[in-house]
Amino acid sequence: MAEETEQDTGAEASGAAVDPAAMATALNSANVDPNVAQELRAYLRNHSSLIDIQKHHLHEQFKQLRLSIWEKRTGVLLRAATAIVGVAVAGIFGLMVWDAAHSSGLIVEPFAVPSDMAAKGLTGQVVASQMLDKLSAMQTITYSSRPPQSYENNWGDNLKVEIPETGVSIGELQQFLKDWLGHDTHITGEVYRTASGIAVTARDGSEAGVTFTGPESDLDGLMQQAAEHVYSVTQPFRYANYLDRDLNAPDIADRAARASVIYRQLIAGPNVQEQAWGWYGLGYIEADLKSNYPASLPFFQKAIAVNPDFTLGNYNMATMGSGVSHHEAALSAALKAKRLLDRSIVPDIDPRQLKLRRLYMDGVVAAQKGDFTESLRNFKIGTDAPEYFDNAQLSRDAFTLGMLQNLARLHDGRGIRAYSLDMAISSIRAPFGYSAAIRVFGPLEDWPTLLQLERSGPKNSLQLLSDTRTEDLAFLARAHAHLGDPSGAEAMIAQSPADCEDCVIARGQIADMQGQHDRADYWFAHAEKTEPSVPFADTGWGEALLERGDLNGAIAKFTIANQKGPHFADPIEYWGEALMKKNRSDLALAKFEEADKYAPNWGRLHMKWGEALGYAGRKDDAQKQYAVAAGLDLSSADKAELAKVQG
Repeated sequence: MAEETEQDTGAEASGAAVDPAAMATALNSANVDPNVAQELRAYLRNHSSLIDIQKHHLHEQFKQLRLSIWEKRTGVLLRAATAIVGVAVAGIFGLMVWDAAHSSGLIVEPFAVPSDMAAKGLTGQVVASQMLDKLSAMQTITYSSRPPQSYENNWGDNLKVEIPETGVSIGELQQFLKDWLGHDTHITGEVYRTASGIAVTARDGSEAGVTFTGPESDLDGLMQQAAEHVYSVTQPFRYANYLDRDLNAPDIADRAARASVIYRQLIAGPNVQEQAWGWYGLGYIEADLKSNYPASLPFFQKAIAVNPDFTLGNYNMATMGSGVSHHEAALSAALKAKRLLDRSIVPDIDPRQLKLRRLYMDGVVAAQKGDFTESLRNFKIGTDAPEYFDNAQLSRDAFTLGMLQNLARLHDGRGIRAYSLDMAISSIRAPFGYSAAIRVFGPLEDWPTLLQLERSGPKNSLQLLSDTRTEDLAFLARAHAHLGDPSGAEAMIAQSPADCEDCVIARGQIADMQGQHDRADYWFAHAEKTEPSVPFADTGWGEALLERGDLNGAIAKFTIANQKGPHFADPIEYWGEALMKKNRSDLALAKFEEADKYAPNWGRLHMKWGEALGYAGRKDDAQKQYAVAAGLDLSSADKAELAKVQG
């Protein structure tokens, strides 16, 4: 109201403003009449006072206006600050709720213990800490390719002893939320005396628990048993890994049997992911503990049937399939595994292993297509990797052996010797085993060494190979055939299973060496049908046709093999030999030059290349190729042929 009155007064004052015309008349009259002048001065003084009053009122109004603006600004800032604080509090609470809802740690609560034990310092919290230490130790030594976050009940590194609190705190609020929303595993238990000693009971949540009894002096052992029980109940797959990964344990057979029971329990459970891992675990026991690759394959197949995108299932189908000469199936699985491994996120593989597993699988894919140079490159990178794992497939030995086998497939015996010398490997068999040595000397076609390996092999080694590593039988049987023992070759290859693709090819080769061409073609056709994407059967059949003199038939097979494996040197080189026999050395030279890109240290290739150059009239170039061949590995027959052409 006061403000309104002041405004009205100011308005009246404004309304009393001086009329210019009237003021001019008054001034003229004041010059003539002194009374008018006196009244005019009084009027002007009054009017000046009125103006002062009006200015004062306006000044006060401006002060009130400025104060009102600041009050409004302060109110806006206060409301904004209040909103920010509210949002922050809501955000913090939301994070606490989210953290609580995703909490899946392991909490060991203080055990109940006898009072006299507590008085000696063995309190419930101390016993809980001992339990935690043993669980942590088992988790540390349990290494698996499976990433922790893929477990149905994963603790991660969130293991702790529960310490009771008093009063209300943020910590208690967070604990309340975790108890309400979270998935923490709570371990409780007690230690109590019995007539003969003490008993230790440990349980997960509402589980009845298991009690372990013994003398008080064996408290540590009883705690270990209780910890293993907790581990088996809360982390069954990890506990099974804890049992079966220590291959050097004296009781490994018993441990593997106990692990198998756990894997089958997972398979019988409702979780599809755990079912796949259960089948994988059974396959691991057959492959890595028993070295029985054929027996492992059905388990990996079942893991893939449960989960088609199970990376390790496909990975092991590729690696084990290669080992038992299931080349077509191995290539299919390897391509699937490669696609799964090349994803930006691979949820079922420990990220630390990805680089090595990608290299290994790229090497397998290349080898199944006959591109042994590319396969060698991947395994070479693997041997130089800074980190390896306690895993048969990811050890440095695994990559080193892969390198040696690829060098053998490239007919590079000199390279094998140089690399072995560099790695201080005195004998292939010494570090890698009997079967590995066969797989190196077999592709080199070093038949005498293969027979020597057979004679010096372990007891029942042939039966072992027929059961576990069937491809090795193919090399040994061919050695017998090439060294004049066809009946021994037939007896040995007869032990091989029908699904061993290299063995079927070997059956054809052995039959062909005895002049049984129809029988040989039957086996070659069978192998070729089994390998629609792999070049090995076509190459073997082409070699047999080349030896018979069926040059057009041989070239047809080499053409098919080259289409399946464009970087496989063998069919290209043999194709050149066929062309040379057809008196087309001009065309053969292009084949030898192409084969040299993929197998540059193959002695026979350079010898035949020199022969073609000689037929083409390029004597000097021919001698250069003969000189290269002389410095590389050659079979006895090739050495004799080289001596003849050089002479």
